[in-house]
Amino acid sequence: MKKLLIEIRKQTLTLVVAALGFVAALVWKDAITAWLSVLFENATGATELTLAAIIVTVVVVIVTVALTKVLGEKEVKK
Repeated sequence: MKKLLIEIRKQTLTLVVAALGFVAALVWKDAITAWLSVLFENATGATELTLAAIIVTVVVVIVTVALTKVLGEKEVKK
């Protein structure tokens, strides 16, 4: 029974952290949209919005790779 309660606490913590991450992502979405609206003021068509999505995707991939290198766990060589 004690293991079950520990597992429930761990899973609850994981869900709460994920929910907080989701809220942060929504705020970042609004911030990024505000910045992109300056660059793509007339972006009402599918082509312009697709171009903006591609640019954001490339930037996100670059930032993700950089953060993974800086904050990721070091590989253990066998």
